[in-house]
Amino acid sequence: MDVEISIEGLITPFNELLESGDFEGAEAHLASSLGQYPSLQALIHFQFGRLYVRWNKLSSAMSHLGTAAELAHAANDHVLLSIVQLEFKSARQIQVGQKP
Repeated sequence: MDVEISIEGLITPFNELLESGDFEGAEAHLASSLGQYPSLQALIHFQFGRLYVRWNKLSSAMSHLGTAAELAHAANDHVLLSIVQLEFKSARQIQVGQKP
C-alpha cells in the first residue's frame, strides 16, 4: 500500500469532517483508521489530538499528542515530532487559559 495514498485516505475525509463540525464523525473515522493504517499510528494519534483540541476535550488531546510524540520519536520522524510538539504547546496554553 502506497503511504501517500494512505495519508490522503486518512487526512482528506478527516479534515472534511472536522471542518464541518462533525466531531463524532471525525472521531469514528480516526478510530477505524487505527486498524486500517498501522504504519501511520503517530499521524493518527496526532489527528486525534487536533480533533480533541478543537472539540475542547483537552485531557484527551494531551494524551493522544503524547502518544503521537512517543511514536514519532521512536520512528525518528523529526518533522512529525516537531509538529506534534507545536500542537501540544498550543493545547497546553488553551488548557492553562481555561483554569480559574
